[in-house]
Amino acid sequence: MFSSNFVSRGKEYATFVKFVPAPYFRKTFYLERIKGNEKIIISGLGFYRFWVNGKEITKGLLSPYISNPDDIIYYDEYDVSSYLVKGKNVFAFMLGNGFLNNPGGKVWHFDKARFRSAPKLAFSFEIDNKTIFEADESIKSAPSPLLFDDYRAGEYYDARKEIKNWNQVDFDDSSWDNAIKVDAPLGEARLVKANPIAKLEEIKPIEIRKVGLGYLYVFPINLCGIFRLKINTKKGKRISIDFGERLLEGDLDMTNISFGAKTPKDFIQHLEYIASGEENETYEPSFSYYGFGYAKVNGIEDNEATLDLLTMIRIRSNYKKVGSFSCSNKTINRLEEMAINSMDSNIVYFPTDCPHREKNGWTGDIALSTDYLCYHANLSLDLKEWLNNVRKAQTKEGVLPGIIPTTGWGFAWGNGPAWDEALTNAVFFSYQYEGDESIVLENEEAMIRYLKYSKTRLDKDGLASYGLGDWCETKRISGDYQTDLRITDTLSLIEICSNESKLFNRLNRNKSKQFVDEYRDQLVTSFRKFFIKDKRFKKEYMTQTALAMAMEIGVVNEDEIDNFYEDLINLIHQNNDHFQVGVLGARRLFRVLAKKDINLALKLMIQDSYPSFGYWEKMGLTALPEEFQMEFEMKKDGSIEPKNPNDRPDISSLNHHFWGDFTMVFIRYIAGLNINDNLDDSVFIDPIFPEEVSFAKAEREFKGEKVGVKWFKENGKYVVEYLKTRKIKVNVVEKCNVIYKEVESLE
Repeated sequence: MFSSNFVSRGKEYATFVKFVPAPYFRKTFYLERIKGNEKIIISGLGFYRFWVNGKEITKGLLSPYISNPDDIIYYDEYDVSSYLVKGKNVFAFMLGNGFLNNPGGKVWHFDKARFRSAPKLAFSFEIDNKTIFEADESIKSAPSPLLFDDYRAGEYYDARKEIKNWNQVDFDDSSWDNAIKVDAPLGEARLVKANPIAKLEEIKPIEIRKVGLGYLYVFPINLCGIFRLKINTKKGKRISIDFGERLLEGDLDMTNISFGAKTPKDFIQHLEYIASGEENETYEPSFSYYGFGYAKVNGIEDNEATLDLLTMIRIRSNYKKVGSFSCSNKTINRLEEMAINSMDSNIVYFPTDCPHREKNGWTGDIALSTDYLCYHANLSLDLKEWLNNVRKAQTKEGVLPGIIPTTGWGFAWGNGPAWDEALTNAVFFSYQYEGDESIVLENEEAMIRYLKYSKTRLDKDGLASYGLGDWCETKRISGDYQTDLRITDTLSLIEICSNESKLFNRLNRNKSKQFVDEYRDQLVTSFRKFFIKDKRFKKEYMTQTALAMAMEIGVVNEDEIDNFYEDLINLIHQNNDHFQVGVLGARRLFRVLAKKDINLALKLMIQDSYPSFGYWEKMGLTALPEEFQMEFEMKKDGSIEPKNPNDRPDISSLNHHFWGDFTMVFIRYIAGLNINDNLDDSVFIDPIFPEEVSFAKAEREFKGEKVGVKWFKENGKYVVEYLKTRKIKVNVVEKCNVIYKEVESLE
């Protein structure tokens, strides 16, 4: 049963100005016997931790989920039979603020949410599916040592205030206060079905530097994680730690992960810790997470600045990795690793934009990355759960916000067809790689409703022009893109219709298919009438993005392709053989080039001059940055500074995933592994052999089997090996003078 009986410690909630400690709760009870089917269903908002008789059994970090509780109230269910005993038992809880009280989300108006309140708890304890008790005023409560928490801002913790054995069954809570009843949020009650957030890897610092009055801890990778602080020091010692990803003039610089004056000092990925003085005291954050490769520690002595003081702990949603790629080219392999690291750094229940500055479910980022994310990982549970929130956020007219979850921000700015495409792409690529029909059926009405809304936004020429365009174009600030918004918006709508048509055709949803096909034809006609003349794209609208998107999305006729490609190549040569695109163009440009000239496509991607992905790798980065706004250089001390001294030292996130679709060029064209593109459960093997690569391999789990391909040179000829399958149809596109072998293993 989803109990709606919520309780809190009090009604006052924490702010940046006035702290309110995270609450502890205890519920003691007696059992005459253990039947073996005892369970508890919990909603601890914003986040919770849960103990039974002193043993923590919380499913993962940041439980239950991150959502707008007026849309969905999330619950977790636990089988507690094995933790209970005959006689006296105790359930113990600690609550954090999460999305319920989110002052760190002020930029997106989360601090003005209708539901903003102190943390609140509801649960029902059941035996044989019958409710025995729920949360009520009999629950005991006390303030915890966690004085403040916000999953963006960080945590303040006073270890001197720790209450020993507070979660044990025999603890005396008679002096604790009673909980108070509070209103439930307005959302629909649901069990979380997304993967939990797990700790996956511990990483030690590789260097410690004395910088000013503090100590800079240098880690070998920039990722999403938490940390463990371990110290022996005197009682009352105040230690502060800031977590970031960039150095400037040898010191930690937080400007690229903050919003200037909108983000108060000491509330940007910050820990304030007051020591208890006990031997080997340790601390890990309960209700926050961090994007970082560096940590600046203040308040410790020289002898306390040890490698054991701070440990990085990688966290992410605990999805299964199912796809891989490798080849002979070291730069390509490093770029693949960087893209995977950015993926892992940005899936915390759902794909976020970055693990530090925003931590938001930006729809554009999801729309751009879903192919590469879904190839490398089974995200069906995670995307399906996020889509529940997408449907709740969508207005009855069909409008989608730019971030989900939201409390209302992102409808007036931050969305538009290229961003709203996230709804369709999350469904399409999840179905393509995992084959769950329910994800299509659950979202069919929402997808159609969005397209009907988009029809109301077409201009007199039948084109769309609302929302964001070719974001983060090279050598320009993020919103200053050259490609006409009517081009990217209209083409995005056409692609939405095309992908939905494939889905509806596969599932025999004939009425929906007819609607999207007719709408696509209408949009293509309008687009071609306005932008194409004499079998060429009109020169005044011609950009690399415009040409690549038009070709890849399929609005160019067969007898026009050569003209479009010629014009695209000319633009590339005019730009000194470098790409001049934003994230929308990048998702299509390299695919278009790979089909015609894999060597040129690869050159643009991996050359080490600015702008290129190879340039990022040359700089020593370990994740994908947000933009190519300016050329920078990595100093010997790790500082990232503009190459041109006249440029401002501003730099954006160094851990974004939305450029990562280039990995699919490696997989689809270099390795030649194409999985279920036609939604007919088939695989196509069609590698292209670049000059820079002498070996390539790609594998993925699909439909209960493993599909894959490996190629290499042997005696002057290319040899292509592909995996034998039991049920999946494998189509091999054979080329002259190439040897093809069906094999049991690619080892």
